[in-house]
Amino acid sequence: MRILFISHSSPMKEGGAETRTREVAFRLARSGHEVTLLCGKTNVDDPDLIEVNGVKIVSKKTLPDVLLKKYAYPHYISLAAANLFLMFHIQAFLRRERFDLIREDMAPFPPSFLLSLVRLPVPRRMVVVHMLSKSLSGWIRFYGVVFGFVGFLMDRLLRMGLLKYDRIVSDSKWTADELKEHSDVSNKVSFVPNGVNFNEFNSVGNRRSANGHIRLLSVGRLVETKGQRYAIEALSRLRAQFPQASLDILGNGPLKESLTDLAKDLSVADRVNFLPPVSHETMPELLSNYDFFVLPSLWEGLPVSIVEAMASKLPIVTTDIPAITSILDSSSATLTKTENAVDLAEKLQWAFEHPDEIRRQAERAYEIASVYDWAATATQEIEDLS
Repeated sequence: MRILFISHSSPMKEGGAETRTREVAFRLARSGHEVTLLCGKTNVDDPDLIEVNGVKIVSKKTLPDVLLKKYAYPHYISLAAANLFLMFHIQAFLRRERFDLIREDMAPFPPSFLLSLVRLPVPRRMVVVHMLSKSLSGWIRFYGVVFGFVGFLMDRLLRMGLLKYDRIVSDSKWTADELKEHSDVSNKVSFVPNGVNFNEFNSVGNRRSANGHIRLLSVGRLVETKGQRYAIEALSRLRAQFPQASLDILGNGPLKESLTDLAKDLSVADRVNFLPPVSHETMPELLSNYDFFVLPSLWEGLPVSIVEAMASKLPIVTTDIPAITSILDSSSATLTKTENAVDLAEKLQWAFEHPDEIRRQAERAYEIASVYDWAATATQEIEDLS
């Protein structure tokens, strides 16, 4: 089968949607499908055409270089431009090429944009949705006025059955269940979770270092939805009682400067480190260097990072949002209230002081992670469409 993936950015980037696209595309190519991936160029250094693991990746410019240098991935402007203007490249591409299936991500709205409203010359189309807010205010809060309004509009059209997809896949159960409540699309919706290369992650027993240093890790783009500010505020509340606790924040994004200033204002700049994203291959080793994984997100699909933390037996402290509680509960993670640094600090303190309970949670999360597999994700995505 000839499959065209459409994505707002290269799958070689390290975002959640990009990681899923990459892992699924590679496995479909490995299983004998002919896979091409058409994406927006979100960095001036992105090659126009490369082939990786049997997948042909074609990057198209949607911003002038002068703007792309200023707003390179993971900035929302380069991603928004790809989502808005990639459709013109798609039209030209489909005049030259023929495919059996188009698969695209809706993150937060489809990169085919207005073409999602019309039939294209392919037998089957599917979309993978990652995060959909129920309200316009939610969209605007997390994506800004323009990007948020467009995302909200496309979300409404999806729920009304006006977007021309034969299958709608969600990476989170709560989103899939919510979409199934809409009669126009209920028979098209399915839940296919993100996966993990389980055997690559080494679980370790006693993580706490002998000198009492407590190492916290938070992974994600530096945007409001990830809630890193609450982790920084929580750390400041714990600095007197736990002077050896530190927080590493792995990711890039538009909030880096404000988060850096916040750490300085709260006198924890010496304990908060901002690190650039790392390659997928180095994540297993990286996770083994920490004592706790902290995910204070306000809104998620199913984060790849948390499944990887589960696979490495890294104890997890995270918010009790639906995306998390659909796979983890108090027996497998320490859950905290959303947008509440006081509660997060209290839950972190409890976790620091109860190593036996935390170890049992990590063991349980590890057992849960064992059922997540990228090969199964790839197969399930295209079932009934092959």
